[in-house]
Amino acid sequence: MHAKIAASVLCALAISGSIAAPATAAAQPVSTAPQVTLSLHDAVQLALSNNLTYQSAVADERAAEAQVVQARSAFLPKVSAGYSYFHTQNEGAFVFPAPSPTGPPKLQRVVVSAKDLNNVNATLQYALYTGGAAEAAIGQAAANLAATQSQLAGLRATVIADTTRSYFALIEAQQSAHVADQAAAVAAQDLKTASELFKAGTAAKVDVLRSDVTLADAQVNAIKAHNNTSLANARLANVLNINLGSIISPSESLQSQAPAFTLDSLLDSARARPELAAANDAVIIADHAVRGARAAYLPNVDIQVQEASSKPNFVNVPQPQLSETLAVTWQLFSGGLTRGKVLQALAQVDKAKINLKAINNSVDLEVREAYFNYTAAQAQVGAALEATESAGESLRVNQIRYKSGVGTSLELSDALLSNTQAQNQYISALSDLRVSLVALQRAAGLLPPTGI
Repeated sequence: MHAKIAASVLCALAISGSIAAPATAAAQPVSTAPQVTLSLHDAVQLALSNNLTYQSAVADERAAEAQVVQARSAFLPKVSAGYSYFHTQNEGAFVFPAPSPTGPPKLQRVVVSAKDLNNVNATLQYALYTGGAAEAAIGQAAANLAATQSQLAGLRATVIADTTRSYFALIEAQQSAHVADQAAAVAAQDLKTASELFKAGTAAKVDVLRSDVTLADAQVNAIKAHNNTSLANARLANVLNINLGSIISPSESLQSQAPAFTLDSLLDSARARPELAAANDAVIIADHAVRGARAAYLPNVDIQVQEASSKPNFVNVPQPQLSETLAVTWQLFSGGLTRGKVLQALAQVDKAKINLKAINNSVDLEVREAYFNYTAAQAQVGAALEATESAGESLRVNQIRYKSGVGTSLELSDALLSNTQAQNQYISALSDLRVSLVALQRAAGLLPPTGI
């Protein structure tokens, strides 16, 4: 799924061209930067597909799965086959005098080995008892796989959180730039109004100058806002690991329904966090390591069955050879090596348990912080919306008053500034709410497995 979405997005980046400018007398500049429109879901999938750290963790998961297969092989028989060819320049032989019935003894040559010797063998070996070492190895491998999967899930949550933060930061910057452009347009209209009133003799020169300064400030703020948009675009492209010159158009809206949560339910859900699962798996791995170390105190029992044949032998006839071996190996004294390994493994168990408790406390605190940030963000959206409505109405009234000759340019300038600030605060509050929701879902382990 990730690969398909990533491929489609990358294809769009590769083939997207510039938007044709309308035919005019003067040639319009044409943008050659790659352009792509992304939903939040597509952005997350693209980030997961392109993030090198995440892909490295996926490879670690495959390696851990292979380790489980290796560990389980201890309980399966091993079958091997061999062949060897042996050649000498001269065959082995000895000569002795043999009596002859008709005359003196004659020398008799007897061959005891051939010049060419072919050996074929097959061996079956099976471990009957390992003292718990094989079981411990399997347990360690399985727990390590679970820990790797948990770490992968945690890294995935981090990629989602980073992508979400950058995605809505770009939307916030774009909308703030739009507000800045509107403020500059309003300031330009106010300057025009002040100039007309000055020409009509109903306004002072200072009103024109003040309106001119307000317009200059609005234009500077608009330039800064557009620069911030370009920077936010590059930051998101960097998170997605695509061309930093790409022009990204988010299709998501800042407005959304804010679901309700209770702190107790979030704390319960957080117990399934990948970090906690990985820490718990670390304790299991350490326990199995203790069992593996203690297995050195116990004997190992192996059985081996071998079938072999050699040709030629003394009489140049193949001679099958079947052998069975039952081997018991028991290390009676290791000079304290085994005891030292067991003590070291026990210390690792204690350390893993301490780490588990520390992570549990950290997750609990993270959930509480995310919950309070989320509830605060909800309240800020409501307050910012009311402030925006009030500031917009105040600007409208002050514009009417100024045109009527009742208000002052200072009041009009202050009203424009307040309206711009209120709109930016509302945009920021909406962005904070979307980001805080993802942060809360991450803290409680509620991010969907297939992405946002």
